[in-house]
Amino acid sequence: MSVIVHPQAQPIIDAFIANGAKSFEKMGEIPELRAVYETNCGLAAMKGLEHIETQDLSAELSGEPIHLRIYDTQMQVTELRPTVIFIHGGGWVIGNLNTHDSICRKIANVAQVRVIAVDYRLAPEYKFPVQYQDCERALQYILENDQQLKVNRQRLVFCGDSAGANLAGYLGQNFYQKYGTALKAQVLLYPVIGFVPESMSYQTYQSGFPLVNSTMHWFFDQLANEQADKEAISLLSQPFDSNNGDIYLLTLEHDPLRDEAILYLEKAIQSGLNVEYHHLKGLMHGIFTIAGKLAVAEEYLNHIGKYIAAKI
Repeated sequence: MSVIVHPQAQPIIDAFIANGAKSFEKMGEIPELRAVYETNCGLAAMKGLEHIETQDLSAELSGEPIHLRIYDTQMQVTELRPTVIFIHGGGWVIGNLNTHDSICRKIANVAQVRVIAVDYRLAPEYKFPVQYQDCERALQYILENDQQLKVNRQRLVFCGDSAGANLAGYLGQNFYQKYGTALKAQVLLYPVIGFVPESMSYQTYQSGFPLVNSTMHWFFDQLANEQADKEAISLLSQPFDSNNGDIYLLTLEHDPLRDEAILYLEKAIQSGLNVEYHHLKGLMHGIFTIAGKLAVAEEYLNHIGKYIAAKI
């Protein structure tokens, strides 16, 4: 397959190929894969964000664990803050609060908002629907403790990347119906929309990048044993309601998830939602966790931060 890669991304892909061009699922056993992913994300994290304050919070709700990380330019504030609830990607298998730390710092800095990153238990140790239940409980906890957490529940945006965007969209598309409060926006960055292996982009990207067709099949197999469970996560079957905010949707050219996002875009527009859509040519899945080594990705995070600031 002959592809044109963005000039800034070419050295990254060259290094990937020089190291054997092994997609994620071929990089080792899951504990090793998680450790390598966290290390690589740390090495490629954006700089100059050390001034953003953080606080890790662990709690329980209904006997189940809640793990959050709060980001803000000033942690000790008296007023309720406009807040972004961020959910990390990693195929439900390999991500954590650390892998996406600099993304949350960047959004907090550019948008001048409070960011609350939600952690959740990972597959395959915990199968579907644990990840979705964990995020639902975390959201419930945040709303029940909004005064203590200094969260303005009238000024909320949901954001996530990849599998995290699926989780964010799942919460976001049902938010008004469940809580009776309108969202300001949902920011979905190269999202998993559902299990769509028949798409053209799945068929096109089978090698040459860290995330390809086989990777997505592997991630889904870790998440769920049953076909019905894989299909249950589809954002296409969730409500498309303008009370759940405007949509910021971003896709990448060299990404097996590209085409399913177009299905989501079409349904959102047909449902009368306001959608701001961005498609980045020459780039591959996962650009924001390596934005410290990819200037175009950091530039787009600036754009995303400004979008959030305008909406919230």
